[in-house]
Amino acid sequence: MNTDEEWVRQAKCKDEDIHLFFILRGDPQQRSKRETAYGICRGCPVQRECLDYAMINHEVGIWGGTSDNDRRLMKRNHAYTAVTEPRKRILWYSPHG
Repeated sequence: MNTDEEWVRQAKCKDEDIHLFFILRGDPQQRSKRETAYGICRGCPVQRECLDYAMINHEVGIWGGTSDNDRRLMKRNHAYTAVTEPRKRILWYSPHG
């Protein structure tokens, strides 16, 4: 991991089930998973870096305490300015398979 990705090591979600952050439509536990993911993001020391990454790389799912819909609205309303440059994609590996 290069220095541009150092923030990932500090992310609270790094050891969590990836399915909390990428929820499929129609999942009966959708609301519960979303609330759990937002709770993890809320206390994360690198929430801003994560949000920057998602905004710059047009990610889907929950990143930096926001959904892809939230981020689209932020961009549309010019309510967000990234503080970092584009980064290469990060490959996430779920410890839960």
